[in-house]
Amino acid sequence: MNTSLIKASIKKELWEFKGMLTWVPITLIGLIIAVPLLALLLNDLDGDKFLAGVKQLAELQSSPELQTIFFSSTIALFTPFLVVGFIVQCYYLINCLFDEKRDRSVMFWRSLPVSDGLTVAIKLLTGAIVIPAIFMSAATALFLLGLLVNIVISSVLYFGYDISLFGLLGEINIVSNLSYIWVSLLPTAVWLLPLFSWLMLASIYATKAPFLWAVLPIAALLVIEGIIVNYLQLPDMFFGKFLMDYFSITPSIEHGNSIQAHDSLSIILAQIDYRTVVTSAVLMYAVYWFRVNKSEI
Repeated sequence: MNTSLIKASIKKELWEFKGMLTWVPITLIGLIIAVPLLALLLNDLDGDKFLAGVKQLAELQSSPELQTIFFSSTIALFTPFLVVGFIVQCYYLINCLFDEKRDRSVMFWRSLPVSDGLTVAIKLLTGAIVIPAIFMSAATALFLLGLLVNIVISSVLYFGYDISLFGLLGEINIVSNLSYIWVSLLPTAVWLLPLFSWLMLASIYATKAPFLWAVLPIAALLVIEGIIVNYLQLPDMFFGKFLMDYFSITPSIEHGNSIQAHDSLSIILAQIDYRTVVTSAVLMYAVYWFRVNKSEI
């Protein structure tokens, strides 16, 4: 396999969405930094209350709940990036094949020595892995910046007020928690592969409004199935229950608010089964078939 060709194809995909993939993460970082600073400026900071809170935090250095608190805080930091990144993923996947047909650039790209199968695979790889990795990199950069600020503050508190917070930094397993978050990138992409494949199918099939082609068939199927189930008094919906069961991870959470890093990875892996493979394979083959036979329409 020509790795240079794959790299060039991914760069081409990122170049087409360069503005969005650059400025959206930067804007998120700016907002997350600006909001706490603005809150500090608008509200007078009580030094005594701050030091009292720091002392309470120092007492948590030997607490067994420290890992849970830190992991929850890390997830809270990454969540805005993951949510916005997911929206950007869906936007990219639902437009990546449609835009080529709309501006007729598909004729040019197909004239290059890149097969249709590789083109489809590159677009899927970009949407499912590369784009969320960009947003996770931005979140990681902000995390490391916050860690640096905490080290500076801890140094000031240690030398100025004899309050040591360095034990917290040694107990929270920073590398381990970040590793679990990054390792979950691939299982999450596999879990959501049926959704990504469906969006790409809508993108290659639609001649107008690919978003509606992605949403309306599912909505219509759910409405029709609901009417049939209600009319025939069937015990439950099949397709609707399938979607809720597959895309809902809430029933798998057994530890409540004390979920650990390894638990979150196990939850995602538990959602991947034969439905993922079969549905994704069928939809991706349909995308490939339309790319080969109908992409000029």
